[in-house]
Amino acid sequence: MRKQFKHQNRYVTGIRWLIPAGGLLLCLTLIFHHCRFYQVAELPERRMATKIAIQWNQLALDLERHTMGYRPPVSARMFAYVEMAAYEASLPDLPDHISLEKFITGYQKPPEKFGTGQFSLPASVNAAYARILRHFFATAPKKILNEVDLLEQHFHHKLIAHSPDTVISKSVAFGQKAAETVWEWSKTDKEGHNGHLYNYDHGYESPACVGCWQPSGDLATPALLPYWGRVRPFIPEVTDISIKEPLSYNPQPGSDFYTEAMEVFSVSQPLSKENLWIAEFWSDDHPGLTSSPAARWISIANQALEKSEAPFPVVIETYLKSGIALHDAGITVWRGKYCYNLERPIAYIRKYINTEWETLHTTPSFPSYPSGHAAFGAAVAEVLTDALGTHFELVDRTHEKRQEFAGTPRSYNSFDEMARENAASRVLLGVHYRMDCEEGVRLGKIIGKKAVELQLSRKEAALIF
Repeated sequence: MRKQFKHQNRYVTGIRWLIPAGGLLLCLTLIFHHCRFYQVAELPERRMATKIAIQWNQLALDLERHTMGYRPPVSARMFAYVEMAAYEASLPDLPDHISLEKFITGYQKPPEKFGTGQFSLPASVNAAYARILRHFFATAPKKILNEVDLLEQHFHHKLIAHSPDTVISKSVAFGQKAAETVWEWSKTDKEGHNGHLYNYDHGYESPACVGCWQPSGDLATPALLPYWGRVRPFIPEVTDISIKEPLSYNPQPGSDFYTEAMEVFSVSQPLSKENLWIAEFWSDDHPGLTSSPAARWISIANQALEKSEAPFPVVIETYLKSGIALHDAGITVWRGKYCYNLERPIAYIRKYINTEWETLHTTPSFPSYPSGHAAFGAAVAEVLTDALGTHFELVDRTHEKRQEFAGTPRSYNSFDEMARENAASRVLLGVHYRMDCEEGVRLGKIIGKKAVELQLSRKEAALIF
């Protein structure tokens, strides 16, 4: 039987005819935003490869959570290269897809030399994820790093029971080579390589001016990654994206800036039960306790892709574009943070509104504007919406059963809804102004759309309007 995979969209109405025998699709709509059907007869090997990709990304979240130094932009960068390795390792089985070497300078894919029936897609993908994650998490605690060996062996034993040894061994070697090639290319990005080893710059001096961010609070940690804006992006034109100036700093009551700070203060007096839930549900900024805000969106992608039962080409491309969107959003936001060096709400509120005010959680040790949380969410939401549709119901179970904070699952009707609530949560938490979040969402959407526009497939799915 041919399996139909389709975008879900509550706003699509009208008439659809689907003729499987001829592969003809006609989609006539009266009101619609995004209507796309994928007709696939998914082979068992591709279904297994999808399962492997999702489980490796789940393990990557655990690795990221437990390894010191994987703060938001570092984590985002890691996922971009990890997903790239898996994508490149898949290409012998994806004749309609092209390598990233067509888009990026200095990278050259490994040669493919496979005849019919000589390549095992799941074996290659399994080997690529294992190899690239060992590189990125060489400093992970031994206990969690051992999980890489166990997962790799788990899938390897399953695969050798169904394919000739020579096919598996050659495919494993190719997956490892693809990962090594990506890793070596990642090392040429001198500013970003091994970023987890140098989070805080003790030599950085924040500009001394009224309204400029300064390390403060009980911890008073140095600036986090002040030069991350120089890291190499995947999409070169993101360096040309203009970041809007924040509101003019003004301590006068009634001014636009004062009003934004008063909003942060007022919503906390007191914070409602619902707002507390939203704030803590999306916080994700507690190293060792949760994954980072960037990784949160890989968790969401995992859940969405598993629910969707999308075909493997959609899965692997979605992971890749999500990683790229996260990485380039991190670079862009950090460029803006250390360009404008805007102080956090806690500093402003204590000076001009209430000297005793406290945020719900600890304020991050970097400037306020724009919001990284907001940008990460908006960027990946664009990718997931393109892959799975404008209406996709999802219960986010990332923090299910956690007792340390309000992690009870929440339900959503779209990725855009998730991204906007994620952004708003930063105001509720007390660590961002509204303008930070709005600009973060705007930037994230721009970058997410650029990731979506990467033409990785020679054959685009037909859209008939």
